[in-house]
Order: sequence, then C-alpha cells, then structure tokens
Amino acid sequence: MKNTRGFKQLSAVLACSSMSLVMVGCGSSNDNSAAVPAPTNIGPVAKTYYDGSGDGLLGGFGLSGLQTPPASFYTDPNNPAKTELRSQAISANYRALVDSSDAGGFGRLYGPMDNTVYPGHEYLAFVGEGINRSTVMVQIPDNFNPNKACIVAAPSSGSRGVYGAIGTSGAWAVEHGCAAAYTDANKGTGAVDLTQGIGYGLQLNPIAIASAQEELSFQVPTQEALAKPSAEYGGVTPPSAAELADYVANNPHRYAYKHAHSQKNIEKDWGKETLEAIRFAFAQLNEQYPDAKLNSDNTLVIAASVSNGGGASLRAAEQDAHGLIDAVVVSEPNINPQQASAPFSIVMGNRAPVSEHSKAAYEYFALAELYAPCAALAPDNTGALFALTSIAPQRCDALVSAGMIPASSDYATLGTYAKDALNSAGFLPESDKLLVGYAGINLFQSLLATYGPAYTRSSVVDNLCNISMSAVDGVTPTANTSAATLAATSNGIPRTANIFLIKNDSPDGPQLQIATRSTNGLFDYNFEGAQCWYDLYSNSDNPLHGRLMQGIDEVRGTGDLRGLPTIIVHGRADALIPVNHSSRPYYALNQQVEGDKSQLRYYEVTNSQHLDVLNQLYATAGMNYVPIDYYFKQAMDLMWSHLTTGAELPHSQVVAATAPNGSLAQTDLPPIGDASAQPISYTGGVLTIPE
Repeated sequence: MKNTRGFKQLSAVLACSSMSLVMVGCGSSNDNSAAVPAPTNIGPVAKTYYDGSGDGLLGGFGLSGLQTPPASFYTDPNNPAKTELRSQAISANYRALVDSSDAGGFGRLYGPMDNTVYPGHEYLAFVGEGINRSTVMVQIPDNFNPNKACIVAAPSSGSRGVYGAIGTSGAWAVEHGCAAAYTDANKGTGAVDLTQGIGYGLQLNPIAIASAQEELSFQVPTQEALAKPSAEYGGVTPPSAAELADYVANNPHRYAYKHAHSQKNIEKDWGKETLEAIRFAFAQLNEQYPDAKLNSDNTLVIAASVSNGGGASLRAAEQDAHGLIDAVVVSEPNINPQQASAPFSIVMGNRAPVSEHSKAAYEYFALAELYAPCAALAPDNTGALFALTSIAPQRCDALVSAGMIPASSDYATLGTYAKDALNSAGFLPESDKLLVGYAGINLFQSLLATYGPAYTRSSVVDNLCNISMSAVDGVTPTANTSAATLAATSNGIPRTANIFLIKNDSPDGPQLQIATRSTNGLFDYNFEGAQCWYDLYSNSDNPLHGRLMQGIDEVRGTGDLRGLPTIIVHGRADALIPVNHSSRPYYALNQQVEGDKSQLRYYEVTNSQHLDVLNQLYATAGMNYVPIDYYFKQAMDLMWSHLTTGAELPHSQVVAATAPNGSLAQTDLPPIGDASAQPISYTGGVLTIPE
C-alpha cells in the first residue's frame, strides 16, 4: 500500500477495503511513483510572510472587513503599492463569489464567524512555456501540520486572476490548516492597454511595456515575440508587430485580454494548469518543511473550486496521470461533456424528457444572447431584475425579421416565443428571470466576446464580430484613467471594472455596444453581433467555423475520474451554466464510463443559482435564492470526513432548499444527506432527477 502516514493511510485502508484495486493507494493501475514532478519552467518566486498583525493569507479582513470593506485601498491610486493591490484583489475576488451579507447568512450560518486573521507564507510564480504563462500561488497557513499534510487545489473561477478562488475553496483550505494551491489557469486579469503601453506583473503591478524589467502576465502574441513556432497556437499565425501597430493606431484606447486574445485556447489546459499548481505547492512545502519529504503518498490533495474552476478541477482529475489528486469537490462546474458512447435522456419529474443535452457552453451562450433580451417581455418574466425592457421590443422585431420566432403584433407573445426557445434549448424555467437579467447586464455578450476569440484562436487584431474593449467617456472609447489598479479589480472578462465592450462598426462610430445602433440604424441591442457569434457555431461555411469547433472539442470532459471520490454541487436555477448541459449529463457520462468504479456524487440544490453575490439584489425583486456556496462548503466538509474517517458520502440527490422569506434561516437549508432527500439515479439510459 502506498500511503504510509497519518489520515491518508486511514482513507486508503478504508477505500481499498470496499473498492476495486484501481483506486489510488491500493497498489494497482494508479500506483505510480510517489515523487511529484516539478512545475514546468518555474520563474522567480515572490515569497512573503504575513504575520497576522495587519494582514493575513485571506487579506486580514475577517468577517467585519469582508462585510464592510474600506472605502479605498490606496494611498495614491495612480501609484499603488503591491500590498495595496493584493488587498484590493483579495477583497474584490472574495466578495464577488459569496453573498457576504448578514441577511444571506454570512457570518451566521456559514463563512467566517469572527475576525480571525490567518498568518502564513504566500508564494507566487509564473510557470509554463511560451511568452504567456500561468500564475500559480500557494498559501501555507501557520497551522499547517506536515505530519497531517493536506493541499486544496483552487483554480480560479470565471476568468479571474490567481486570487479568484480565495473566498471559496481557498478560504476553506486556510481555515482547515491546508495549503491552498491556486492558479489563474492562464486566464487571469492579464491585460494590455494597447495605446498607453501598459501591462501587468506577477503581483498585479502596472508595467510600462516598453521598459519592462520583469515578465508580463500577458503580452499580445506577435510573430516577432515568439522565440519559435509553437503548437499552442494550433497552426494559426499571430499578427506581425506592424499589423498590431496598425490596429492600435486605428483603434485608440483598446485593450487586449489574456483569456480572449492569447491565441492558445487556454481552456484546453485548465486541468493541466491545476496540476501545475499542485506541483508548485509540493515544491514550496518541501522547501518550507524539508524534513517532512512530502509527496503524493503522505499528503492529502483535494481539487476543489467553482464554475470555471470547477471545470478545471474535473479536467485535472481526468488528466492526473501521476495520481496527485485524492478527491474532487466542485460547484456549478463549467464542464462541457463529450458525446456519450450510448444515447441517454434526462427525465425530471413529469416534465418532457431532455435528449438534446450536453450542448457546448459556447452554443448556449450564443442562444441566450439571441433570445434572452426579447424574453424579458414574456409575462412570466415580469419583474425580472436587470431586464432591459426598453430595448426588448427592438430585439423581438429583429428575431421576427430573421425568422427566428413567429410574427405577432403582441410583444408579450413575442417575448413568450423567445422564452420558449430558451426552454427548448435546455434552460430550465427556474432560470428564466435570471436569463433576461443576465442579458440586461451584458453577461452573454461578454462571454461570447471572450470565448469566441479564445476558441477560434483569434488575435485582438482580427476584430472578431466587430467587438473591442475599452474604457468609455459616455459611450465612446477613451483613455483609462484607472489603468494602474485594473489588474486588482478586473475579473478578466470585459465588461469588467471600467472596461466595456465597444461596437466598432456602429453607424455613429465606435460606441458602447449596449447603447448604440446596429448598422441598420436600429437600437436592437446589437442583434447583428449576436447573429455573428451564433453564425460562427451554426454555419459550417463560416471561415472560422472549423477553428471554433476544434476549440470546443479540445475542452470536452471525458467523464473518466479515475475512480476518485468526487462531489458535484449545482443550483437548479443556474442560468449561466445550465444543469442540462453540464453537471447532469457529466454525471450520466461518468456512470457510462466508470460504471461500478464511479465514486461521483451529484447534489442538485433547488432555489439556488450561480451568482450568490446578487442574491440580496434579487430579493428586492422577489427573486429569492439560497447561497450555493453554503452547499459547496458543506460538500467540502463531507469529503473531508470521508477521506479522514471513512464516513460514507450521501447518495446523489436533490437537496430541497427553500427560497428564503426575508433573512436566510437554517430551516431554509436542509443538509446534504437529509433522510427525506430524493435520490438521483442513472439506469437504462435514463438520468432520473426528482422534482
């Protein structure tokens, strides 16, 4: 048996006594050497100790500081200190992923209950190959015990920087004495202000590119910048330096972003980057505790995160040839399941079976961008927060003109047609009001303007679908006066901070996409842009269709989790990563691939959605949800108990959470494993989801 120390030995004994010998630690197919490979081409490591007197691994904020952040983090925002940028980034990322309000239960029912500050060491570095590399970070709290060593791999959610999982799995790790191994998965807040010539460094600091003395988190690929041709670019040739200069001259004040414009389709490597973060954590732990000789035998490793970080964690488990990972816990994962070997349907209560599941995220983003603005006029969506009902009639008219919904003189009917199209595409009715609100805040436009260039490996110079990114003065592009602090406040996917999406071919000149006319002169929320994004996917004659489909194929999940104990938690009302195209079909795929070997549990939570941070705003419109982060943290506790004591994981089930009436109460939150929980099952080509 591999495991020789502490609680990992216990978990291995328990697992081997009840599971087949393909399990890690049971001395069979995953019984690789305990030696942990070094990170790939690691750069200089920035090392800092936070003693807890005024700062800590979680920013030193505690409950009160998270609920009421300082009015400003900067003495001089034009010349920010690296410590100030770090504090801003931790606060912004933590608060972006959780509902930190007392009404939402934060500090009462879950999360930090006091102002405890966690001292410890923090290590940052770039790893990987090429001109644009991923950022990795490990936080080692002072209460880390090398005799009971544990690591939580925490890849960032969304397109966030390396602190992007700090409020979810990072906080859980530090609070439990585990090292937290973070990565931005080569997305991050890497940006370039093309006109001002500003990029950003390892510690979020602004850098004048022309005189850069340290590595940039992102630079726009050009033929001249590449030391040698790289397979990472998928056969696509980056622009020349002259072509980039021409674009900058003709499009002042624009930005390039790492996720959108690296031309690497970085999503295909999110799992690999998560494994690199684990390797980096082992390297720093063994430097700090050389006598412990920590390795994959004596260190418990959980890959855990949410959204894009959840997808990265699942992909890391699928790709973990060295047996580094012992378990996986994810919430609302952005996972694109590959085609199953045998067809199956999803049956939920008495609703019509769903056979058109497992759509690529790009496809359902594009469908939502087309139909959701018009669906705001459906009577069922009345009162939806953020819905742009003023623009909705023009979008409905555009859909009718394009033959995408039937004609009617009644806009309520047209809105219902659009809503029905979304439900037919696999979005659950529980998410309808959220969908139209997301359209109103540009969310799907932002996703397409990032994932479209990423999957097609397009450069910023390519001006895909005539969309660019810039700060604005009113509605027109302008110089960004907050460029110095952008990397600390950006979520990496414009619209973000004060960077917005610009429609370059507006009849009135480049203008804010949401507020300008299409080339036909209509204020229809840039319907032609929505058509352009969808045409990339649906039209095989589109010159970029093949590249898009290749990019999507590269990110598909296999469903093979190597028999690892795994928990997926997902809110049923999720309108961003709908369950019918992500967690539900991934669970069924895993059952086909692993069969009796599978240790995957799927917990679907009613009355819960993707963005907890909006819960209190939704409540003002009578849209009430429980925090999915509450159940993610509970799932982490369940997995910890399973690994360290052998406690059984509850069976896959629907968790019947209750929409809160006022402040969240414990009675709204039945536990995972409640005796009355209805089981989820897969058998005979049918995934059964109870109502």
